[in-house]
Amino acid sequence: MDTDEIQERQRAGSDANKNAGRPSIREEQKQRTRDRILDAAFEIFQEVGFRAATVDEIMKRAGAGRATFYLHFKDKMEIAAGIGRRSGVVVAERFRRLDSLVAPTRADVRAWLEEDVAERRNNDVLVHVIHEAMTTDPGFGQEYLDYCGRIAQRVMVNTIARWPEERQALARSRFVCLFIMLDRVEFHMLCQGLNFGGCDPLDAVAEILWNELFGNAM
Repeated sequence: MDTDEIQERQRAGSDANKNAGRPSIREEQKQRTRDRILDAAFEIFQEVGFRAATVDEIMKRAGAGRATFYLHFKDKMEIAAGIGRRSGVVVAERFRRLDSLVAPTRADVRAWLEEDVAERRNNDVLVHVIHEAMTTDPGFGQEYLDYCGRIAQRVMVNTIARWPEERQALARSRFVCLFIMLDRVEFHMLCQGLNFGGCDPLDAVAEILWNELFGNAM
């Protein structure tokens, strides 16, 4: 076998390896359809709410039929879960910024919280969809809780490391509970506009976050 033939085979092998990691055209089309349905569902949820939205409305907006819906999703709960998963990277980044604070003060935590609420306010539909889905389906609630646990395990690394090793499991559990509390407060603030007795709830939440995650890390 001459040098040119060897090089040609090496190039062919290299191209085959590159293509092996790429999705097929069919897989790409399937993902595009799935994304289109998720986008349509998000728009409908924004207009009429999660509970009032119907599969027919979603698929009309997506430009496809019910049969296509059921090729990709079992029901509306799976749609809500899919929308929630797509936001996972953004949620992780929110808490990564908190975790990156070095020797944070209460004022640092309060500033992070204000930024967090501002971001959530710009996407309050997502907050509403996730809470409606959790209220409707305990299975989705468990998936959400598991996700909070993964954030505690994989994102809040520096924060948890401040705690003694024998108390780090407790610290992660604290974070999960605080995550849920923060989500609930933001839901009541942003989606329902509830009155917290004339006081700014962010003051109380910032105090709780600092005490439970940083002040008690000893």
